[in-house]
Amino acid sequence: MSKKDSDYIPKLEQAIAQKYGEEAINNPARFWSADKEKEYITQSQEERRKFRAQDETQDNVEQDGFFINQKLLSRDQNRTCPVCKKYSFRPRDDLYMNKFEACFECFARYISGREERWSTGWRPNKEE
Repeated sequence: MSKKDSDYIPKLEQAIAQKYGEEAINNPARFWSADKEKEYITQSQEERRKFRAQDETQDNVEQDGFFINQKLLSRDQNRTCPVCKKYSFRPRDDLYMNKFEACFECFARYISGREERWSTGWRPNKEE
């Protein structure tokens, strides 16, 4: 082993320590103890219990060969705006569809600033 090779590793460790800190070159086992190991094991077992309990509470239904959460099936699938009759996949439209029964564009055009009139039942004519 040449002198050049033997100096390479210490210099590399020194450069890493300068750039990233002393912890970067230390062995991780140095900071680990039997108490930390026990604590880690109990935490991981608790997480597994939580996940199992969550899986048991979810009702999955088989549909077309796939298991789907029951909550997803019970959602309203109508994504057509009753005002302008446009179909939308945008999540932003979901908010306005749930609250005002209109897409975002119809909200901006007909509802924004006139929520009271909308809540009393006013809807635009087909010409508007």
